[in-house]
Amino acid sequence: MKDRFSRLWKNIRKEKWLLLLCFILAFLAWQGIRKNIGFEVSVSNVEVEVELPEGWAVWEKSVHSVNILFRGSREDIRYLDSGQLRVVIPLSDPTAGNEVHIKFLEKDLKNPTGAKVIRFSPPDLFVKFDQESERLLPVKATLDGSLPEGIEVERIVCSPASIRVSGAEQVLREMKNIHTIPIKLTDRQTSFKESVPVALPHIGRISVDPDWVSVDFTLVQHTSTQRFSDIPVHILNASGESRKMSLQPNRIKITVKGQKKRIEQMQVIDVFAYVNCAELKESTSYDLPVVINLPSGLQLVHTDPATIHVDIKN
Repeated sequence: MKDRFSRLWKNIRKEKWLLLLCFILAFLAWQGIRKNIGFEVSVSNVEVEVELPEGWAVWEKSVHSVNILFRGSREDIRYLDSGQLRVVIPLSDPTAGNEVHIKFLEKDLKNPTGAKVIRFSPPDLFVKFDQESERLLPVKATLDGSLPEGIEVERIVCSPASIRVSGAEQVLREMKNIHTIPIKLTDRQTSFKESVPVALPHIGRISVDPDWVSVDFTLVQHTSTQRFSDIPVHILNASGESRKMSLQPNRIKITVKGQKKRIEQMQVIDVFAYVNCAELKESTSYDLPVVINLPSGLQLVHTDPATIHVDIKN
């Protein structure tokens, strides 16, 4: 046994270079196999940031996000997420107004996984710099959608009315205001108040303080009124009522208020006017109020007359 081991060790020492070559070839073969069996996936909208010294800001940037093609094992690919990936390019010596061409490199990618970058799309970035500045700009609410017919915005008040905006001097010089994210108006019926974030423009790198504002909307409903004549008045009786009842008058006039379109669509037959005689036991005369039922969305303004004289006889 000992002699067999000695002969084996002697052969290994004699052929050590051949063995080393075999290991190298095996390693290269494994890398080729790993490359061919690795999974590929593309991750879109990976944020691109440019780090600058204090007092400097991005004026113009050709892209704000980049798509990256990765290759890796199943485990590496599984945990790739654009929210955890970030391209950060540090620049220590910017020059105002000069355009800089930067090629995306894997070393600039903040990647918590072991997946390897195959390519960036687009592959590079063009960026201009300027001195950082600060301005106080008014806030404007951005509206999304439209209000129901007949309702309009009377007033919009943002609080605070102005916020502090920081960024490249050239960018701020051209800005007249800063907007909120879109606020939905669809199906709004009454005045409302909403807190919303400020929408940062994609020009350069802008920061705001505060980054949320409160927006107070005052809505008004435009209505019209119309008078309807010759509305018949009905008698509401108890079941089995056999007495004779007469109304004086038996037709009335009403004034109705509501949205103009609903008023125009309304007809006399859509109105139900009545006096309630169901609980009147004595056969005599009464003055009773007229009850008016209107289509939904309409409001009664005036009834002429408001009471009806009722004669009840056996």
